[in-house]
Amino acid sequence: MFFRPMYLIYPVLKQLKITLEPQAPVTVDETNRYTLCIRPFSGLRRYGLRNREYIPTCQDEAFFKQIHPLVISNGMLEITLTLPQEDCYLCELFVNEQSAEKFEIYALEDDLFALQPFKGDNHMHTWMSDGKDSPMYMAAAACRLGYDYCVITDHKRYEPSLIAKDFFEQTGVDFLVVPGEEVHSPDNPVHIINLGGTESVNDWWRDHEPEYRAAVEKELETMHDPMTDDDRYAAAASQVMFDKIRSVDGVAVLCHPHWILPKGFNETEDITDYLFDHKRFDALELIAGGAYEVGTQMQVSYYQERNKMPILGNSDAHGCFGGKLEPGNFTILYASELSPDALKAAIRKGNTVAGNENKLYGDYRLVKYAYFLLRNFYPEHRNQRDTLGIRMQRAASSLGQAEVDLTSIRPSTLFAELCYKNV
Repeated sequence: MFFRPMYLIYPVLKQLKITLEPQAPVTVDETNRYTLCIRPFSGLRRYGLRNREYIPTCQDEAFFKQIHPLVISNGMLEITLTLPQEDCYLCELFVNEQSAEKFEIYALEDDLFALQPFKGDNHMHTWMSDGKDSPMYMAAAACRLGYDYCVITDHKRYEPSLIAKDFFEQTGVDFLVVPGEEVHSPDNPVHIINLGGTESVNDWWRDHEPEYRAAVEKELETMHDPMTDDDRYAAAASQVMFDKIRSVDGVAVLCHPHWILPKGFNETEDITDYLFDHKRFDALELIAGGAYEVGTQMQVSYYQERNKMPILGNSDAHGCFGGKLEPGNFTILYASELSPDALKAAIRKGNTVAGNENKLYGDYRLVKYAYFLLRNFYPEHRNQRDTLGIRMQRAASSLGQAEVDLTSIRPSTLFAELCYKNV
């Protein structure tokens, strides 16, 4: 790229300045004529925004049909304009009538403009349950894939997530490990994640099984729908665990309900139907490695028939292959900052996109923005994360965090540098 926009992300309905910086060895030649063509990716929306406070005008329509001169200022190119709708905008720079550069920018409404995208994996296992690598190494592998955070969720164990969290917090690394666990309560085939809870709910049912059984029996008294006894018990137990996770400030996640085993679905469809109809979980794990492609597509189809709810994309990884995680499913969530509380708040609000490099799922507005980020932001972000992740793996392998500098690479600051500042 010979000319690069100073910022990629802009607010809508505000007068702003788009600045193009020449990239060495290219310089701005004042004898040249520089012009810019800009088009909204979705077309100028008037009918689609008819219920909004501002509807693009005929003047907006005329603006996007013209080619506009750029002003040369301090060795850079500038244009002042207002972007009338939330959208990706396709830009083409001309030098003396010749096309010289094509690039994209994105304009956001105030609510999304105030948030940052964070990429992560909310479901992975280590050698402290049935995985193959240490909690620290799994977190490092997640960073290498370009993730800002991960949630360690060993089966029935909360402690491994704390081990990884505490280890990397001491290093000052720009990567967040969120506490978590996969919950398996007695006589219940449903897989559940306690994401970010302040304590273990597996420990609760283990150490207080009579209390757990009594809570399930109380729940059963409220259930009068036709179900088999086993399905009814599993549904009741799941509701009890969802409530318990919420009581410790965790996000209750229903995992891969359409996971296919030789015997059929891991949990029967009646259980899944009941949990969706009487929803007390916070988020659905829409795609995960454990479900595989057929199960994933069944989950997606099932989800699309239901009311909207927060969704997550996870790997359900049980080890690193070639030093990285497979199969590469992730979540992009839009939050105010990279912290456990902010991430949990974003999930509960539904500011999430689930997917991988090939497919994204979720709210249309969020998905559309996420595809822009995959094209224009995440390649460089992943390069920085990969460099940091390699150092994290060295620290995780040697347990010698003092020997590896993990503080000099700060990928989480990259996005803020690309957001428009009115200077």
